[in-house]
Amino acid sequence: MNASLFRALKLVPGVRYIAGTEDALHRHGLGVQITSGTRFPIRRTLVLDPKTYAYLGYRQQWHGAKDFTFVFARKVSGVVDHPGERPR
Repeated sequence: MNASLFRALKLVPGVRYIAGTEDALHRHGLGVQITSGTRFPIRRTLVLDPKTYAYLGYRQQWHGAKDFTFVFARKVSGVVDHPGERPR
C-alpha cells in the first residue's frame, strides 16, 4: 500500500520531491512536498522511508514576517482488535 500511495501522490498537481528530508527523530527520508498560499506560504512535507515509502513523519513550515517550522515523527504503530487496546 505504501508504494501505491507514493504513486498516487505523483499525480497531485504541485507536488515536489525533496531528497534528504528529516523527521523529528532525525531519520532521513524522501520528502513529498506541496506549498499553498502566496502571501504567507505554508509548505507541507510528508517524510517517507526512501526504500519502503512507509510514513515516517511530517514537516510544516510557515513563511511570513516570522518563519515557523513544526516537525513530527511516527515512532511506532500497530494494529489492535478492539478500541482501548494497545499494540504489543
